[in-house]
Amino acid sequence: FAPRPQALELGCSHGAFLIQLRELGWECLGIEPAAEVASRAAERGFDVRVGSLEEVVAADPQTFARSSFDAVFAWMVIEHLHDPVATLRLARELLKPGGTLSFSVPNFGCWERRACGRFWYALQLPTHFLHFTCSSLRRLLKIIGFELVELIHQRNVNNLIGSVGLWLRTKFPRWSLGERLIRWTDNPSALALCLLAPIARLLAVVRQAGRLTLVA
Repeated sequence: FAPRPQALELGCSHGAFLIQLRELGWECLGIEPAAEVASRAAERGFDVRVGSLEEVVAADPQTFARSSFDAVFAWMVIEHLHDPVATLRLARELLKPGGTLSFSVPNFGCWERRACGRFWYALQLPTHFLHFTCSSLRRLLKIIGFELVELIHQRNVNNLIGSVGLWLRTKFPRWSLGERLIRWTDNPSALALCLLAPIARLLAVVRQAGRLTLVA
């Protein structure tokens, strides 16, 4: 039998994506800085290490040896890092030759950021240390030594809905609608997503979506 492909997810949270990988036949390992959240993923049967990538590798160099993983994933994580160059360089060392890095970030170059200004939901200060545009992401990958395979503008309008919620909460603090819209971004309803799908699709087509996904 061929060995199962090895996947590492940075910021794995409670393990929802690890479950998808496991169902597709991957051997999964997760890293999560929040111990309480990591424990939920561990309860689902995953090997989850608590801390940053640098801390975890230093603590267990045998498990995290060079060329150990076929793929590294990081969904909405890179913008939280103090030094994304150092972290992604280390991720590159962990990848096997030909391995892939896939990650997503908010799109600082999109129209909604310019339109919403300080109310742009994806700013999320102070937890987002850095923001990226398409061009800055290309430079980042080049510096680290990755080859960009695909850059995807996601069909996603969560940032836009959250921005409206932030504006309403600030301008009309007695209204509950703003807070409800902000909460909606964490658990969007299927009906609302269907209604918003044409807008999300249009923004992706014109390359102005609020979230980017890269494969390198």
